[in-house]
Amino acid sequence: MTLSYDETVAVQTEPSASIIGIDVGIANFITTSDGKQYGTFNGKLRERQKRDREKRRRKAKLRSCLEKKGTPKEKLPSTTSVTEQRLMRHVKQSINRAVNLCFKEHEGCQLAYEQLSVASMRHKACAMNAYMRASNLAHIPDQITWNATKRGVQATRVKSAYSSQECHVCHYVDRKNRPNQQTFCCRVCSHTAHADINASQNIASRLSDVELRSCQNRQEVKALLLRRHEQWKQKCSLVVVQAPVQLGLWASSRASTDVG
Repeated sequence: MTLSYDETVAVQTEPSASIIGIDVGIANFITTSDGKQYGTFNGKLRERQKRDREKRRRKAKLRSCLEKKGTPKEKLPSTTSVTEQRLMRHVKQSINRAVNLCFKEHEGCQLAYEQLSVASMRHKACAMNAYMRASNLAHIPDQITWNATKRGVQATRVKSAYSSQECHVCHYVDRKNRPNQQTFCCRVCSHTAHADINASQNIASRLSDVELRSCQNRQEVKALLLRRHEQWKQKCSLVVVQAPVQLGLWASSRASTDVG
């Protein structure tokens, strides 16, 4: 018999507690702004996912051939896999362990984590979509929310737009800031860090960012970050030649040329 009940847990985190940003990912389930990483889908789980996917693909090809030969449906091999369901359970267990360890090592801290929309994430490659689906990325924010509610920890979701492309030092946003999956290297100020750590630091700073939280869409977020980058350049007396179209200054630069 399983007995469940509802309990109201008051938030026990102090308002002045230190803020820890949490970046959610596949290579590392959780990366915090203080440089710690918890859990990964790569390794044994990734290898199991590859074997299971190849097995289901072989079954699908065999099923298609038998259908063309007129084999009755009740004799066709099933494309569902028991190992796939077992893998999903093991992935959830790994995520739960990673989240529990993260909360244990950051007791008394405020947490800020990404407001992800995993359902809208699509890639051109089918293998990448299968990889993301098997990693159960959407389960991580839900598990963070549940753990925070159970423990009475203040955990807040913040906007994640461009958090992985924004430089934590100068706020410059560019996809080319990430030459590969793990490395972040700003093309303006040359700030270099682990990509997930840089993203988690951006998320931590966005918790108290009222101006960014008021943005309605990704375009407004990017425009705000570009304005902050221009302010950073003026403050540091740094002159950087960038394409005027990218900075939204094409109209002004063209007007000055006409006048001259």
